[in-house]
Amino acid sequence: MGVAFGLRSTIRRERSPTVSGVARQCSKTGCSDSAAATLTYQYAHAQVWLDPLHAERDPHAYDLCERHARRLTAPQGWQVRDRRAPSRPNLLAV
Repeated sequence: MGVAFGLRSTIRRERSPTVSGVARQCSKTGCSDSAAATLTYQYAHAQVWLDPLHAERDPHAYDLCERHARRLTAPQGWQVRDRRAPSRPNLLAV
């Protein structure tokens, strides 16, 4: 029978992890590295954008690891716009 009125069930349900709490992987086939950048493109303008990893997964974008983002090339005639923050050289005063 069911739970009597006024009594709470002693069974606790564990929260399942949300999709946003799971680390995303590189979209390149065979790569299991963590995603570090998001690639989007506009075919009509022959442009590719490389941005910092978006907070939410976008079905129209590709997540890339640092290695694949660094090695990205586009077809001839296309422009790649890397909009990630430029890495600062490690300047150490000696």
